[in-house]
Amino acid sequence: MALGGLPGPPEWASRLVAIGVDVVSSGALHDTPATFAAAVAAAPYRAVKATDPADPAALAAAGARIIETVGPAPDGVYRFGPDEAMVVVVDGADPEVEDPNVAAWVIVEAAREVPPSGLWVVASPGLNRLPVGRVEEKLRSLYECAYRARLVFAKEQFASD
Repeated sequence: MALGGLPGPPEWASRLVAIGVDVVSSGALHDTPATFAAAVAAAPYRAVKATDPADPAALAAAGARIIETVGPAPDGVYRFGPDEAMVVVVDGADPEVEDPNVAAWVIVEAAREVPPSGLWVVASPGLNRLPVGRVEEKLRSLYECAYRARLVFAKEQFASD
């Protein structure tokens, strides 16, 4: 998933689905019930994360079940915060596109400490300051590295001794 906002208007949910990102968002720097609802409508079969809302209770009332925030979240909402087990494979502040092979190994190495099911593979905040085309490239790299790491985990899981 991409942390923080994304460039341009908050209309990223369908693009994130097309790229292959598992948890999508509107792309807003600070979601509102309207931006969240639009993201859900654009990606009805994906988990949609609300980003740093001014009013988390209003987002929860609008159906948000995952909220990225440093503050508290309402009951029944998964708070995605800085204390999560994250593997940052895409640097949102760096315009260079990450190599998916290198980033995949970062995930595999992190899984030596935390089971893969406990890790969130993310792009760090800052993507909103980059051009749209570059952000799409970086998010494709995010998807590809996560896919490649999953292949490694599957191979290990089903390998016979």
